[in-house]
Amino acid sequence: MDQLRRALATQDFDALARLYAEDATLEEVSSISPPAHPLVVQGREAIRQHLRDQILRDPISGWRRQIQESSVVDGLETDDAIAFTEERVYAAGDKAIAHHLARKQGGRIVHDRLVVAWDPD
Repeated sequence: MDQLRRALATQDFDALARLYAEDATLEEVSSISPPAHPLVVQGREAIRQHLRDQILRDPISGWRRQIQESSVVDGLETDDAIAFTEERVYAAGDKAIAHHLARKQGGRIVHDRLVVAWDPD
């Protein structure tokens, strides 16, 4: 959990990716990827790139966004799972919240299911 907090707070996407297994799966549900058609990303490098893009770009317009603050709240970790809420505030004042529920094996995330909500502006 400490490594996760540091990686998100410092926007260190390489450190964030190292928390995932090489063959990990990320499954994302949001307003643009509904439950019937979630976005599924396979593999550590693809997950790293997706998280970087998701955090630093607007999901609709693709415009680059600057993070003012990023924090992990409500975190819980066991030997085989991790759950947390990630809150982001962007320089423009808009916010995003991502709820993660992930399974782990060998200390790394093997499946991360997240639900993301953004401010509409």
